[in-house]
Amino acid sequence: MDLIILDEARKELELRIRSGFPSQGYLLGRKTGPGWFVQKIFCLPWKELLDPETFFRVEENQALEVLGVFNLNSRVNSREKLYRPLFAGKVFLQAKVESRGQLKFRASLIDFEGKFRSHPLSRIIIDLEGIHDREK
Repeated sequence: MDLIILDEARKELELRIRSGFPSQGYLLGRKTGPGWFVQKIFCLPWKELLDPETFFRVEENQALEVLGVFNLNSRVNSREKLYRPLFAGKVFLQAKVESRGQLKFRASLIDFEGKFRSHPLSRIIIDLEGIHDREK
């Protein structure tokens, strides 16, 4: 399965990553074929993010599916917070800025097979359309 982060979501994630402040929230978009297309992000504090009522309200309000959760600039691996039925089959995306200023993304799929675990995603595709437009 591929995680495709589209331009609008990429810009928002990049802005939040480069701010240096911890941030987390939902990845919103659509599943089609072998890919999950992240169209938007929605920032929330952990307490609200983990609340099922908030989860379904955001999906309804945004008219997009919650594909998973992102966690940026955090030194804490919070994937285990998502080991609950609400997030089974969802993506967990982590990102940070490396020492050379490059963005580094890691993503895994949260799964339940008798117990919760996560599996690395095969590929993360970043929509660079906006970057190419700026270079012209």
